[in-house]
Amino acid sequence: MKKCKHCKEPFQPYNSLHKYCFKDECRKVWIETEKANQWKKTKKEMSIDVYSKEHKITLQNEINKLARMIDAHCGYVTCIDCGKTLIDIEQIDGSHFHNVQGNENIRFNLNNIHSARSECNKHHGGRKDGYKLGLSERYGIDYLSYLENDLRLDYKQMNFSNKEIHDAIPVVRKLQRNLKTFINKNSLNIRNQFNKVIGLYIL
Repeated sequence: MKKCKHCKEPFQPYNSLHKYCFKDECRKVWIETEKANQWKKTKKEMSIDVYSKEHKITLQNEINKLARMIDAHCGYVTCIDCGKTLIDIEQIDGSHFHNVQGNENIRFNLNNIHSARSECNKHHGGRKDGYKLGLSERYGIDYLSYLENDLRLDYKQMNFSNKEIHDAIPVVRKLQRNLKTFINKNSLNIRNQFNKVIGLYIL
């Protein structure tokens, strides 16, 4: 037996989710409650659509920040492009190997984003010789080859919904907060694991 959420009298529910008894007044309250809950859900979804552009920008900023934090956590304190130090640098960017423009499918993939000095990221463009050299020296030629040839193909059909982008933002922020608790210092393992946790890149 269970107590009705409205009248507080005991009744036999259909299942564990059944909260209201079968009296007309209680059924009416249940229907109105369901309508109100559905409207809240609808308003949230409408808000996600209205602010879709802002959500995409926010997620990109948070993903870039997470990529920079992973590099710092793993002891990579030099620019992936020019090799100069990132210590005491005022502006460090999350630099995309494949530019966002024309590569929307992998814009949020952590393997495509590595820490760089702002001037390298903003003034030289993507897929530079220095960036390639930095990747091969840090992670090996096989990883560079994967980024150059296979990453975009693996996720060629990706087309994220506004809700997927919206829902990924708090997940990324939680990973940022918890990163320092990770004993693992392997940057590629962390990137691959976090891509799965965020939920946008699951093969």
